[in-house]
Amino acid sequence: MTEVFTAQLQRRNARSGSGPLITYYDQTRGERVELSGISFANWVDKTAGLLTDEILLEPGDRVRLRLAASHPAHWITLVWVAAVWRARGVVTLDPDDEVVAEVVGPDDPQPGPAETIACSLHPFGLGFGAPLPAGVLDYGVEVRTFPDSFTGRHPAPDDRAWSDGQRSLSQADVVAGDRGEAVRALVAPERGAEPWPTIARALIEPVVTGGSAVIVVGADPQRRSAIATAEHAIDH
Repeated sequence: MTEVFTAQLQRRNARSGSGPLITYYDQTRGERVELSGISFANWVDKTAGLLTDEILLEPGDRVRLRLAASHPAHWITLVWVAAVWRARGVVTLDPDDEVVAEVVGPDDPQPGPAETIACSLHPFGLGFGAPLPAGVLDYGVEVRTFPDSFTGRHPAPDDRAWSDGQRSLSQADVVAGDRGEAVRALVAPERGAEPWPTIARALIEPVVTGGSAVIVVGADPQRRSAIATAEHAIDH
């Protein structure tokens, strides 16, 4: 039986969970955030709890992750992708899909027809620090009330995982293929990068191979090279 992504994350953390999984740089905001495998999984489990207990997501329900279109490489986006899967939901970017929730970034969060959850993208995952419009949940505030451990079942390999209008992927598709060896890889998406390839490089490959990702946004080539050297990351 194919082992799905969320189970592979759990297995990776049993071996080397204290080591870095994601190191995130935003040069436009002067931010550096590092998450070990265990820290990342804690965020995932808390967010899965939010989805199941607050949003009442059921297996197979779809969550429109608009955050993945606007900020595909942000560490909070990667948490949301894994959390929807941990809760046995489907990540969608298709505007025509029927969804139980929409997850948006900090730019003008407004309520929609489904539950709307807004992410401030604070480097420490904090909330907005000011009231949001009625009908919009502040992710950084709400997520902190949920446990670090989520005990629900993992999805099955043939469950839907991702839909974006160009591709429809099952849980088995997400982890399929030869991902290569474990490396500390530099991921530096260009502005407007397509969400799925970015998420695959920044999240799927590090977990499946046992490696890690150094994600850099907003840096010029010289600064990107300096970060790669400092972080002992391979730029390929």
